[in-house]
Amino acid sequence: MPKLQGFDVSVTITGANGPDLVGEYQEVEFTIKEDSEKYLALGERIAELLDGEISIEGKLKRGHTQLDIINRIWGTKTLKRGEKIPSSPRFTISFNINAKDKGFSGRYRLLSSKIDELAIKAQAGKDVVSEDLSFKSEGIEPVK
Repeated sequence: MPKLQGFDVSVTITGANGPDLVGEYQEVEFTIKEDSEKYLALGERIAELLDGEISIEGKLKRGHTQLDIINRIWGTKTLKRGEKIPSSPRFTISFNINAKDKGFSGRYRLLSSKIDELAIKAQAGKDVVSEDLSFKSEGIEPVK
């Protein structure tokens, strides 16, 4: 069976004002995790597994391209004590898979995503300044 490769996938981030945080992402990942809970009845030694909280988290990585990134992520130009910081904007993150020749075509849409971490890394020399974004989402759905 053919396998998907990085160039078969693209990422789009849409905010309240349309496409946002535009640019090519070098790495994209997301994880869906359920924190199952154990229930141990009296006299039992093997626990029953109960449904638990489901979390959807991920990371985006690319070269740093926007100097107003703090404003785009947190809705304010500065982050400092004593200033009112508004609620963070929510984004829709779409993973587009376009490899019809391999039998894959579709999209995952991560809903109400909140970026909760920004990391910018600059090194001396010719390396590209990198930008890592971590996010949490309130939902995921496949889109055909």
